[in-house]
Parts: sequence; structure tokens; C-alpha cells
Amino acid sequence: MTYLVTGASGFVGLNLVELLLGRGETVVAFSLTPIPAAACDTLGALPGRLIEVTGDIDDYARLEGAVRDHRVERIAHLAAITLGASVDPARTARVLDVNSVSSVALLHLAHAHGVRRLLLPSSSAAYGDALYAGQPISEATVCRPTSLYGITKLLNERLAAYGRAALGLDVVAPRLTAVFGPWEHATGVRETLSPPFQLARAAARGEGAVIAHAGGDRDWVYARDATRALALLLDAPRLGHLVYNIGVAEGWRLADLCRRLAAAFPAFTWRQAAAGETPSIAYHAPLDRPRSPLGIARLAADLGYAPSFTAEGALDDYVAWAVGHRAFLMA
Repeated sequence: MTYLVTGASGFVGLNLVELLLGRGETVVAFSLTPIPAAACDTLGALPGRLIEVTGDIDDYARLEGAVRDHRVERIAHLAAITLGASVDPARTARVLDVNSVSSVALLHLAHAHGVRRLLLPSSSAAYGDALYAGQPISEATVCRPTSLYGITKLLNERLAAYGRAALGLDVVAPRLTAVFGPWEHATGVRETLSPPFQLARAAARGEGAVIAHAGGDRDWVYARDATRALALLLDAPRLGHLVYNIGVAEGWRLADLCRRLAAAFPAFTWRQAAAGETPSIAYHAPLDRPRSPLGIARLAADLGYAPSFTAEGALDDYVAWAVGHRAFLMA
């Protein structure tokens, strides 16, 4: 099977490429920048075949050439610019181009070249304030995004519905919650890197960290589980729904990760911020609003999905990976 992964040199893209190559698949990795050398060493040892294509997601001709020349059968469109709460007006057009306009191009490419399945990821950001309303979150929860990023992801869902209805395509739009884990790195397209990554980088560098004291659990989902869910959605013979939540359905606290990192990296120190003190670890959203984890019952019912890692198991696995990839984290 031949897969095209856009945004392949990014965080989630690298994890999906690694999973597919580990299964022995052919992966066309399409990215604006080359795959990091440290990741290439790992990917090169896997049984699958990796084909790198460097290009801008706006370059329709190059994108079409990658699909056509390699007879791509399934596409995961992971190229995206992830924004924070503030938006630079000068970047708005570029964000819309990368996050949504490129999806239109891929819909028509998939139609023209007989692609069997196209995955256009959405995000929990599409739910907006519903995430903090204290009610269970399912795919039936009304989406009212409050950020430009959330708007672009909800637009992807609408485009996926258009692809199904107007073009007869097999399209799916999974809503991913915040992801952490192996291969996260600063690519310049994510405004705030995940707090778990910031902590792992500080630990690898032997630096100290101050985490926010306020707030409860957060449902950061482990990258290995998130990409396994994406692979299931790419491969399932038939899908019953357009939209699927991908989350961990439980929360955990950064202090749990800090304790593990301190044990693995003796030079690393951490503490919780005092009243009025600014943490050294940046957060995408305020922690003083309790957040409801995404319900994944639909994914479980349709595809038999359950996370492979408990929250504790994910933290242990990530710390072990961090120890083995210290140079990658320090870059």
C-alpha cells in the first residue's frame, strides 16, 4: 500500500510515517522541510519504503506529481499551522491556505487520481467553549470554534462532507485533541509547543522548570496512540461516520511527568509556580478552566479502538524515548 503523508517532517506526521514504515508500507513523505536527520536514522532502519518529496503544500503541480507518479492510494493531510490565542493578521492568509485551501486541492487530486481514502484532520478546537462547559464531549456536541485555528479545522470537516457528497470520495475528518510524545520539535508552524515537550527539552538540557500551580487534569493524548487511531481510519474497509474524536478519554497532570523526568535526568529540577509567579512552561489555554476529555466511544464502536497506553504508561514510554533521543530534544 502506498500512502501520502503531508506535513511529514512535523510532529504528528513523523509519528504516522514511523508507524506506516514499521508495517512495511510505502510512504511518500511530502513536506516543506526535509525530515530531521535524527529521525531519518530511525526511519531508515524500518522495513517500509520512504520516498521524500520536499515542497510547499500550495504547489499544486508538485503535489499532483507526488500522487500521480507514486500511485498513492491513501492520503493523510497533516500539514497545518497551529495557532495560539493571538493571531498575527499578516499570517491569516497563509494559515487559511495551509489549513483549508490545500484541503480543497487534495479533494480534487484524490478524485482525479482514484485515491481510496483521504484523511482531513479536524481538531478539538472546533468545539470551542464546549470543552470547558463541564459536559461530556462527543461527536454530537455542537461545534462553535472561538479561534481561527478552530475555524479552519471545522472548515476541513465541511470540505470533507463536500468531498463525500459532491465528488463521491471516501473522506474522514478526525478531531484530534492536544498531542504529546516522540518526535515533537520546533518547526515554526506551531505557536506553542506542548507543555510535555517543553518539560522534556528542559530535562534534556539540564534546565529547571516552573509549572503552573492552578488547574486540573488535561487530556494530552500520546502520539503513538493518536497515530494508531489515524492509521485505523486510513485503513478501515468502511467507515460509518465522517467525524471521529481521537483522544485519551482521561486526564493527567504535568507534575506526573516532572517526577519521571527528574528521575531520568538528575540535573533537571522543577517546581510549581508561587502565587503571582509566571511559569516557565507556556500553555496553549488557561489551566483554571476544567476541561472535558473527548469521548472516543464512536471510534471504539466502529473500529475497536482503545488506547494502547494508560496515562502512566504513556509518560513512562515518553521519558524512555526522551532518554534515548536527548540530542534530538536539545536541538
